[in-house]
Amino acid sequence: MFKLFKNKFLWLLLLIIAVSLVLMNSTTAHRNNITLAEKIVRDAFVPLQSGVSSFKGSWDGWTGVFSDKNRLQQRIKELEAENGRLAFENQSLREYKQESMRLRRMLNFEDTNRDNYDLLAAHVIARSPNNWYKCITIDRGSRQGVKKDMPVISTGGLVGLVASVSENSAQVSLITDREMAVGAIVQETRETNGIVEGLGDSNQLRMINIPYYSKIKKSDLIVSSGLSAIYPSGIMIGTVTEVTREPNGLLLLAEIRPAVNFDKLEEVFVVTGYQPETGAKVEEE
Repeated sequence: MFKLFKNKFLWLLLLIIAVSLVLMNSTTAHRNNITLAEKIVRDAFVPLQSGVSSFKGSWDGWTGVFSDKNRLQQRIKELEAENGRLAFENQSLREYKQESMRLRRMLNFEDTNRDNYDLLAAHVIARSPNNWYKCITIDRGSRQGVKKDMPVISTGGLVGLVASVSENSAQVSLITDREMAVGAIVQETRETNGIVEGLGDSNQLRMINIPYYSKIKKSDLIVSSGLSAIYPSGIMIGTVTEVTREPNGLLLLAEIRPAVNFDKLEEVFVVTGYQPETGAKVEEE
């Protein structure tokens, strides 16, 4: 019993002292003269106050770091979204620029050859995946005046021939098709006639029936000869990359690199009419 009373007395005494110390410390700020006991209490509170202030400063610092990190992460997300938007706009602008350049070349080509050809511009809307029979589909058909067997060209050179026509589209057989053949001649010398045929490869053609005495050589430019009722004369076909002799020794063969890059072909012209006696002026891409 005495022990319990003693413990309660000690706790009460400590509580009274603590309350007194707090009251003494809080009231000393309003008085100029303080007692010795108050000075002792104030000095005793200094380490505790310093610790509390230090903890509060550290806590504020950590919360500031977390807050700054969140703001930075949010800013990074905003910048990434903005970067994506700008990249998309930049890609669109580059595409518009390329299209503008192609259309400008087409307009210049059409103006240059207005007296020689009646031209109908068309977009390539599909390509055949077949490795043997090369063809494309264009967005012009019978309603726009396209007919079977009309030649198709680009600003780079000869593309092919209209193979079939529907109301608003047409299929064009490329000169690289294995079933295609075009009468051809060396542009500079005009002395070598032959036939350019497709190999089923968009990167290569072959010129056959070249006389053995022909002076055809590497880098010569090959154009259509105009010796058919379909193709106008003077249309660029390609460049000689190699000349070899056939096994019988009577004729030569020439490998031809097409003037047109068929893998990148996006716009073409359908030749709806032309003057047979006039050669064409075709730009090289």
